[in-house]
Parts: sequence; structure tokens; C-alpha cells
Amino acid sequence: MKIEGMLYDMDGTLLDTERVQHEAWRQAGKEYGVTIRQEFFDRVQGTNNENVKKNLTLLYPELNGKELEIYARKDALTRQYMVEHGVPVLPGVYRMMGLLKGRGIKQCVCTSTSRDSATLTLTSAGIMQRLDGLMCGNDITQSKPDPQIFLLGAKKLGIPIEKCAVVEDAPFGIEAGLRSGAKVFIVPGLVKLPEELVKQCTMLSSLWELPDLLD
Repeated sequence: MKIEGMLYDMDGTLLDTERVQHEAWRQAGKEYGVTIRQEFFDRVQGTNNENVKKNLTLLYPELNGKELEIYARKDALTRQYMVEHGVPVLPGVYRMMGLLKGRGIKQCVCTSTSRDSATLTLTSAGIMQRLDGLMCGNDITQSKPDPQIFLLGAKKLGIPIEKCAVVEDAPFGIEAGLRSGAKVFIVPGLVKLPEELVKQCTMLSSLWELPDLLD
């Protein structure tokens, strides 16, 4: 079936921001006296703010109610990096989006990030103006791995989910894409992926090759 719509995750898929955020989390953790471990990233990658806060409480009870403070500090450190260095975009993004637009394929970002933050980041990265839609954490009641955000993204584009492709890097997002009924492409990220998910998807080495795979 011909693909008519693309549904992208943002962090780690279009933007190389996961590394920045991980370092910001580690720095914020040091300031608050906790060591942010890989287990935390594995639990929260690609999910909404509520799940992040829940896992901060679960894994770091020594924060003693300061979950919102450390979260805000992480966000501040991330913004500081992007102001100083710009928003890091993954290789092949602009070329991919330009080629797909030329083919009439509509494109939507589906991210658990808040709308204000996503809009600012995507605009700074030069991606916002290339999109036909944006779905954010504010728009959903169920976080990934629930497929809600991708189903809403397809609806936003006016395209049946079966004619859409999801591009993701995180396990929860990949699972959400598969559950939505879309074709799923994986961009390798920082989190180890379960083999049972990988074998149901198409693994990319980079975004440079995605347009050719849609021919």
C-alpha cells in the first residue's frame, strides 16, 4: 500500500536531542544529590511528563517531593545548551522531508513533549514550517505505548492510519506505532530495543535512506 502520510517522533528521531537531554538529566541529578541511571531513561524515553514524574518518585525517593524542581532544572539546562549551540538535527532530515513533500506525502510530528516546547524547538530547528501537522502531549490522554497520538496524527493529516508510516527510536513509541496499524521505521537511538519489536519493523541506518524505501 502506498504511503501517503508520515508520523514522526521528535527527540531522537528528527532531532539529536536525546543525548543533550540525558546529559541535562545527569547534571540536574548531581545538583539534587541523585545519580540518574540508564534504567530511568529506559522507563521514560518517549513518554509523557506524568510518566517521567512517576518514575522519578519511584526510582529516586530521596528527592522528597522535588520531582518538579529537578524536572524544571533539566529543562533549563537543555534550553541553555540549545541557545548556546543550536538545536541538533539528525543527518538527512531536511533532504528526507523535502523529497517526501515533493511527492505529496503529508508529514506530522507526534511527540509527548508539550506543545509550547515542541513548537519552539521545531521552529528553531527549521522543521516546523515543513510540517502539515503537530500532535503533542497536550493533545492526548494516553501516553505511548498507547497508539492514541499516532491515530490522532493520522486524523490530523486526513489520511487512514493504514496509509501512514511511523518513524520512531524508542521502545514505547515503536510499540505505539505497531499498535496503531501503521508501517513502522526505526531510527537507531540510545535505548536498547527489544528484538520482538525490531523484527516487526524496518530498521534504518539513517534518515537518508527512508525516501528510497517508500518508492
